[in-house]
Amino acid sequence: MARIINSPTSIRFATGAAALGVAATVTALAAPQAAATVTALEVAPGLSLGSHKYGTGCSYTVTARVDDNTKTVYFFEQGQGPSGFADAKPSNGVATATWTPSSTKITYIYALQPGATTVVSAAVDVGTGINLGSACVAN
Repeated sequence: MARIINSPTSIRFATGAAALGVAATVTALAAPQAAATVTALEVAPGLSLGSHKYGTGCSYTVTARVDDNTKTVYFFEQGQGPSGFADAKPSNGVATATWTPSSTKITYIYALQPGATTVVSAAVDVGTGINLGSACVAN
């Protein structure tokens, strides 16, 4: 059986508790959600011969580590927009793509996820490449 208390103190207490509950709910719903973030970006050089690590016409694996598996990772070269050269859905905190340098002028590769406040970059040294199949001569 429920006990009903009609004293002014109990009514004020109940009203205050209800208002506090509403305020907490509004605060929780209005709090910004954590943005998806690329935390690291690596470009595997493969077997490259010559004075540069990477060569045009040769392909390399780009790996992004992320903290949100639900959002696609977009990879792009310096000078490209976020539509870039590839996009990949991460799995277990990792997204990978294949990159073939489009120019010897490229000095950075970037990765981002939608809603991120930062873009992660990796420096690359690209030369003119000759693809030998299992290796690349990059001068």
